[in-house]
Amino acid sequence: MPTTDRIAPYLRQIDENRWYTNQGPLCNALQQRLGAFWGLDAMQVALVTNATTGLTLALQAHNIRPGTRCLMPSWTFTASAAAVMGANLVPHFVDVCPTTWVPDPTQIEQLAQAEDVGAIFIVAPFGAPLDLALWDGVAERTGRPVIIDAAAAFDTLRHNGPMRPGRSTVVVSLHATKIFGIGEGGAVLTHDPALAEHVRTLARFGFCGSRSSLFPSMNAKISEYTAAVGLAGLDCWDETRARWQHITDLYQQALPASMMLPPDFGNGWVSATLTVITPTDAQDAIQHLAAHGVQTVSWWGTGCHTQPAYANCPSEPLPVTRTYGQRSIGLPFWQDLTAGQITRVCALLNEGS
Repeated sequence: MPTTDRIAPYLRQIDENRWYTNQGPLCNALQQRLGAFWGLDAMQVALVTNATTGLTLALQAHNIRPGTRCLMPSWTFTASAAAVMGANLVPHFVDVCPTTWVPDPTQIEQLAQAEDVGAIFIVAPFGAPLDLALWDGVAERTGRPVIIDAAAAFDTLRHNGPMRPGRSTVVVSLHATKIFGIGEGGAVLTHDPALAEHVRTLARFGFCGSRSSLFPSMNAKISEYTAAVGLAGLDCWDETRARWQHITDLYQQALPASMMLPPDFGNGWVSATLTVITPTDAQDAIQHLAAHGVQTVSWWGTGCHTQPAYANCPSEPLPVTRTYGQRSIGLPFWQDLTAGQITRVCALLNEGS
């Protein structure tokens, strides 16, 4: 996150503008700069309070019939399922391919033929790039909108990065745990400016040029203070990215060859987490690391289908998800890690797996 000194000039602008929220000048400036970062026009970006809300609003903006099923991976963070439920859709969990960590598009296309399937929800695993043109094709052939949960893919989506926004709506997280954080926040990306404006309308009580709520909606605007943090973060983005790249490179050099990394990890993109798949059940490695004072986290747990809130949702067989849920470890990963600390973590990981 940017420091107080970086943010302060923007806070002074807020004082001078006397505009504190409701699509103020700093919010507009952040929307424009983020659009340029992702190779989009400012009007193709809608800023929202967080990515979970952004995903819900993106689904709602596509006017999907309430109560229909939304095909989605169980191998994702629980917020993905929460967003689908928030849009009054039913999560229908499908498995992921072992190499891509993403559902098989052929299976999705077959399942989407059912009349009660209203949408398709695909996750960029831990920020890894997707073939968005492929998923645009699935949307076109099935007539079902594809929403891309690219929560961790802020850098992957940059204008010269490995994943370019296509026709499908994409949502990015700007949470403090992400590579570019503003505390709490999110962005909806679309090549359709009208859809982006619809998302903004849904995020401001359904108001569109009047005080009349035109749609069932919510309050999901960001304040000028949040925009100030974002603008300060963009000012120092090159430095921030270089630090993340350094940590990524150190781990790639030190990790045991037996560990499976996220698809294309570090290949032209960086993220703020590192989840590895161990050769066998991860509990021994997790306990060995903990015994030596190294904490780990299971970012996605054992899959959304094992969360009590979603245990009764329809599901296809999930053998890969079950395996990865048992064999995944989120390793220490932050900008202040030293080469020595990373070497130690990887050595312990090798001993315990």
